[in-house]
Amino acid sequence: MPGRNDIAASLRDRIMSGDYPIGAKMPSTREIISEFGGSRATASAALHVLAEEGLVSLRDKSTAVVCSRETASRTPEVRLAEARQELLALRDDVADVQKRLDDVTTRLADALDRLRA
Repeated sequence: MPGRNDIAASLRDRIMSGDYPIGAKMPSTREIISEFGGSRATASAALHVLAEEGLVSLRDKSTAVVCSRETASRTPEVRLAEARQELLALRDDVADVQKRLDDVTTRLADALDRLRA
């Protein structure tokens, strides 16, 4: 009886060969059991392995959808590093916006002071 990694390997090969195109629903756990044998827990674990690799997105307890193979070719560490870089860039953008808001606030306060004088 195949384990989760065996099932995940077979499904991974099908994704990478295009048998399951991007956006396609993966087989349900019942369909996986019917083809490979094993338990629902093993079938579910195989889909979770593929999700951890970025090959599928788990939409709910019973639906897995194929993601971009480009995304899948990057390791989780690479995707995490890319996300970190994006977050750092966003942090810098937020700091720039905050500085602009501070400048506008100062200018508005000065303008109000001149109007009151």
